[in-house]
Amino acid sequence: MISIRSSYHPIEAAILWCDLVDHEAEILRVDLSHPGSLLKCFPQWPLLDKSTECIYDAIACGDLPATYLGCPISLSNQVHCEYCCIRRADLLVWFIRNFPDQKPKFLFPPNLNHAECISLNAHLVQQADLQASARIIEKLQEELKTSTAEMTALAKLNNELSARLEACGIPSELSEGTHNLLVGALLDVTLGKSKNGQLQSIYPSQAALVEAITIRFPGMGGLSKHTIDRRFADARRHLAQVLRG
Repeated sequence: MISIRSSYHPIEAAILWCDLVDHEAEILRVDLSHPGSLLKCFPQWPLLDKSTECIYDAIACGDLPATYLGCPISLSNQVHCEYCCIRRADLLVWFIRNFPDQKPKFLFPPNLNHAECISLNAHLVQQADLQASARIIEKLQEELKTSTAEMTALAKLNNELSARLEACGIPSELSEGTHNLLVGALLDVTLGKSKNGQLQSIYPSQAALVEAITIRFPGMGGLSKHTIDRRFADARRHLAQVLRG
């Protein structure tokens, strides 16, 4: 029997796979929601239960694409497999990849004498691969669109911040190095000791100073603990380099 249907339910595909189409009405009366029901009702056809479970497993692990009410079934969107549909093209590709030695008649019709024509099987395989590639390209295009929008927003923010800095009239001599030198010197004087060994600050350590800053200015941009620790470390390192000459 050669089927010309475009899609199948898993049990229908299993019936055709096992060449039991003459018993289809009897088989479809079984409640498939109970595991092992096919084997219990039809012990004379053990391959029917095995084939059905094989198709169910392929759908569950994402190896065999299927849909439910028109929506693709994914690893995060599982439904009862007996209710889903499988496209003929996807089923054909799955058979070729996983059961190359089997040629069920409902998917692999007898070869006709069309020497100048591309085989239906080759066409369906190529069509399935092209559709899968198209879905990947569409996903990548959406990701590119999102990334481009984010980069545009960041560039706009960078321009706004640059304009604000220029508006503040920051002296040109206050370079990154000068800034680090000033901060490093301030830390050394604030957290260091006098010549007679007395502490010069109410803060016993840099960690205490950082904690005081974050408590006084909670949630302020640029004054997070991570940023302050990093800038203080850069400043101390720069001061040490300058002192070493």
